[in-house]
Amino acid sequence: MALTVLSLELLNRLHAGGLLTKATSIVEIGAQQLANDFLRSQERVEALGRLFSVTKKFDLPAPQASLIVEGGAEHVPETAPLARQFWEWLGFKYAAVDIDGSPNSIPLDLNFDAVPRRVRKKFDIVTNFGTTEHVANQLNAFKVIHDLTAVGGIMIHNLPAQGFINHGLVNYNPKFFWMLARSNDYRLVHFDYIGREVPTDFPSNLVESILPYAPDIGERKARYKFDDGGLIAVLQKVRDMKFVPPLDVATGTKTTNRAMIKRYWTVFAHD
Repeated sequence: MALTVLSLELLNRLHAGGLLTKATSIVEIGAQQLANDFLRSQERVEALGRLFSVTKKFDLPAPQASLIVEGGAEHVPETAPLARQFWEWLGFKYAAVDIDGSPNSIPLDLNFDAVPRRVRKKFDIVTNFGTTEHVANQLNAFKVIHDLTAVGGIMIHNLPAQGFINHGLVNYNPKFFWMLARSNDYRLVHFDYIGREVPTDFPSNLVESILPYAPDIGERKARYKFDDGGLIAVLQKVRDMKFVPPLDVATGTKTTNRAMIKRYWTVFAHD
């Protein structure tokens, strides 16, 4: 994904709430780009810069011709400017978890790799603007985010929650973040659910995949519409503790299984 005009609105909200009052250190989970609606927001960008006492103008390049993919979503072109330029203009010390070889990149395989000791708990802001939905190993991906974040730092997630057929490997349920916060004693500082106004048609490549097994899909597809929607969850890491996976059990649940109590010590109530 990319930084959009909604990203600017969120940063303003976090600044107003006292969570983003100065430029410190930031790491992106996946190096992001600047979407066209961001590039059309010169006045909003400059207003945000003033909040960070930035006097130098940030010259946004003109929006580029973009591909409208099936469903009407705008696909950010590969040549779109990197978000890195924006963060560094604001004064942040920037890094990204990516395998693109860019300067200050941390080359991690989110399915398997652990965070190197030199960058553990080093970043005040960790952004996940549409990356972890492309990762099979959700446990490791969110552990990486936890381990990168400094105590007191914030983790910003902007991820697909419904629709987005064939976009990534997973979509997220709000409960995932509630349980994630409970397991790690994160403070939930902002939460939102945003949908698109135009429904998405049944994808043609999905029709082609189904057709050999259910030939009537050609008739049924016209009745199916999908509403794309996304979650924004901003979590603050308030304790210096090892990552605990989210667990979908009711708060107050007890168990006598010692291994489970040790593994999910923040979740299970016990005497």
